[in-house]
Amino acid sequence: MMRKALQRRNALLRSAAVCALCLGAMADDALAASHDTLHDVPGYFSYMSNVEAEIRSYHAAVNALAQVKTDLENARANLAEARAATEDAAKNIVLVGQNLRAAEDHLAAVRTALSVAEEASAARTAEAIAAQQAEADYAPQVYAQRAQVNALSAQESRLTDTGTGSAAGSRRAEVVARVLSEVGYEQNRIMDAQIMVEAALAGGSVGVGVEGGTTQIDAISAQLTAAQAALDAVEVHFDALTAAREMAEDAERDARELVAEYQQELTASTADLTQLQSDRVEAENYDREARAWASEAARDEVTAQKQLAQSEHALKYLGEGKGYQTGLEYYAWHGDHAGHQLYLPFSYFARTHAGRTKLDYGLSTGYVKSDTGYENGSVSGWTDTQLSVTLRNEKKVNRVNYGFALNVPTGQSRFARYAVVPEGLARFTDFGAGWQYIPSIEVVHLITERDHLTGRLSYAMRSGYDYAKEVPSAHVSPGNIFSQEVEYLHAGEKRQYMVQLYHSSTEHSEQDAADTDNGTITGKNHYRDGDEWELRFFHNQQISKKNELQFYTIYALTEAASGITSQSVARQYYGLGVRHRISDKLTWQLMAHYAHVNNTSDPLRTALNTGGGFSRRSLVAGVEWKITERRNFTFQAERYVRRDEGGFGYNGWGFILWYQESL
Repeated sequence: MMRKALQRRNALLRSAAVCALCLGAMADDALAASHDTLHDVPGYFSYMSNVEAEIRSYHAAVNALAQVKTDLENARANLAEARAATEDAAKNIVLVGQNLRAAEDHLAAVRTALSVAEEASAARTAEAIAAQQAEADYAPQVYAQRAQVNALSAQESRLTDTGTGSAAGSRRAEVVARVLSEVGYEQNRIMDAQIMVEAALAGGSVGVGVEGGTTQIDAISAQLTAAQAALDAVEVHFDALTAAREMAEDAERDARELVAEYQQELTASTADLTQLQSDRVEAENYDREARAWASEAARDEVTAQKQLAQSEHALKYLGEGKGYQTGLEYYAWHGDHAGHQLYLPFSYFARTHAGRTKLDYGLSTGYVKSDTGYENGSVSGWTDTQLSVTLRNEKKVNRVNYGFALNVPTGQSRFARYAVVPEGLARFTDFGAGWQYIPSIEVVHLITERDHLTGRLSYAMRSGYDYAKEVPSAHVSPGNIFSQEVEYLHAGEKRQYMVQLYHSSTEHSEQDAADTDNGTITGKNHYRDGDEWELRFFHNQQISKKNELQFYTIYALTEAASGITSQSVARQYYGLGVRHRISDKLTWQLMAHYAHVNNTSDPLRTALNTGGGFSRRSLVAGVEWKITERRNFTFQAERYVRRDEGGFGYNGWGFILWYQESL
């Protein structure tokens, strides 16, 4: 059956997809002011944390956009540098190529010049060796002539010392001069000149009749003069040979030095060529690196431009996306009878835009199998399907969201009264209702970035439906519901708290009064459900780096219905828990809950009326596992005890397994 909880849940669905998936279906509760510890309470805390997460996401998106802009500027500067480097590398390759060709030409010229110089050096060496050999071959003749001159000079000195005259010496000198003149001072006729001098002196000594001593001195002097003249001629020739040798040696040394210079030049030119070849390889490598750098820089610029577009889009359409949730829920209890309930939920949420219009879409349904332990207490089949759409108009200070929700009666509205699940035992107390059309409007005023004041209005138009399996024609036309809600939310980094004041009023309802024992309709009831008032407070405080303290309190009052016998229902809910983050991907939480209801009063599902109040205590433990950035797994388990006034109570447990994935 579609009840007033629809407005409360629908108000929370405007948050992010994860929050919507956590809240589940919009019309699951049978009692308007009832709050489920496994769904409603975690949903409120998720709503607060999601608002704070949206703020963090916004700042992260702004920072990411600024970083991407910086990256784009750096990429463009890098591309400019890479292109300049590419141009430099191309010019460098041309220059190195020119230098390399010049070096190769120079090396070839040096090698040619060296070859010529080596040939010339070999020739000069041969000439020097020949000159040295000529000098060496002629030296003995010089040494012999010198010895002869020295011997004659010594002999003459001895004769002179013994008193021999010098007249013969004068005559000898005349004879030597005459004979040398006759032979023309030719070197190869020196021996002939000596013989001629000796003969002339020998003949003259007989004719003149001079003393023997004088004649001997003259002869010796003549021989000495001839020998000296011969020595002079020999030494002149020897000096010429020595000069030729020295000139040849100088030429040979100059040739060797020139060869050495060319060899040094060849070594230097070869080293230069090797270096230029290395420079060419380096220039080619640098050219390839510069081209690769330019290519990579161009890709980086394109990537940075894409990232800029993505960051701008992400900031512009922050929070958009789509996802789904499925899982398994199971509940079991003991009391007057033992019962259980199995639920397989499915929810889908999408936040998108059409042009400048931002839209949220939602769908939720599921399959349920329930058994209260009574005869005819079993129900199985699909639950109602809820569809929703929200048009969001977001501004910096004020945001207006227009919503529309539709409840499609795919579930069972007619079932036996003993199939009704008592409040607080399982997910569903009933399983379907008629068509529901719910337009809504929400206005959010941002006092500060983290302080929001929100007002919500909704109007639920509820169609009639048959409600009793025992009396198939029993029909109910529930009154439409107009609800209002004011909320103040502070979404701080380390502390979030929320205060909500909710009110709803229901129009007149018309219901066939059914006698389920006899299966007949006994008349019609016209009544108006009493107004509902709720005051809620939720608080989440980070008490350490990895621990958060959570607590809440809810006060709800449902006024007595008019037109039928009824009474006001007051409800109180309290909860205290801790949430511990093991890592960025794994979190566990533990929360204790207490609820007190003074009585129950429902004109449609009379099986829910206990005639007195009850209290409910429970302990909920849960684990959240962030498998990836897009996939999440949630497990929660609850152990509870419900104690009824003046009657039996219930104890039981339940667990839920949720798998959530963003698409």
